[in-house]
Amino acid sequence: MKTTTLITALLFIGTTVFSQSGNAYSSKSGKIGYRYEIGSMKTTYTLIFDDFGKKQVIELENNIEGQRQKSKTIITPESICIVNFEDQQVIKFPIDTDDKSMEMFGGGNGGFDLSELVADVTEQETGKTGTGVVLGKKCDIYQYTDEDGSKGKYWIHKGYLIKAEFIDESGEHAYMEATDFKLDIAIDKSEFEIPSGYEVTDMTEMMEKMKMMQQMYGVPEEE
Repeated sequence: MKTTTLITALLFIGTTVFSQSGNAYSSKSGKIGYRYEIGSMKTTYTLIFDDFGKKQVIELENNIEGQRQKSKTIITPESICIVNFEDQQVIKFPIDTDDKSMEMFGGGNGGFDLSELVADVTEQETGKTGTGVVLGKKCDIYQYTDEDGSKGKYWIHKGYLIKAEFIDESGEHAYMEATDFKLDIAIDKSEFEIPSGYEVTDMTEMMEKMKMMQQMYGVPEEE
């Protein structure tokens, strides 16, 4: 199960939403840059956070066979804003941690975050195989092999993912490594602001209608 965690993270990290309950990180603020690769897709991923993760920015730039795409997600306790640079548009969703309608956007505890990945990897001490240094940081190394033969290896520094590798049963390789790692730094408040001049589509009214429908008819059971 631990080995499949990385490939899931790499595929969905740019579109899911971090949990807003409690502190996501042990440090008050930080900026961590990553590069990761899956097949022909190369991505740079930057995480900026403040207030122990209650405010976050996720910046992604994908390069798929020469085609570049850039996106930005701004998360605050009040809203999630998805920035489309190509069309200069922003979609804004309200956050209600008690609202199950947010689950379709990866909200609440149903979302995925790097701290969740670290917790999943480190929960079993039997996976710890030693230590190593990445980006000048001493890391605990964890390794797992699934029944299907896929393998995962993770470098964890004080609760932060610094490096990870995954090889699935077919031999396909996924790779992720921090390129920049700074904690407890001053974060400019402008990082969490919508770009000036962008068209904003506020989904608050739609979400309220969905919530009312769920209250009236209930949430369909999963098959």
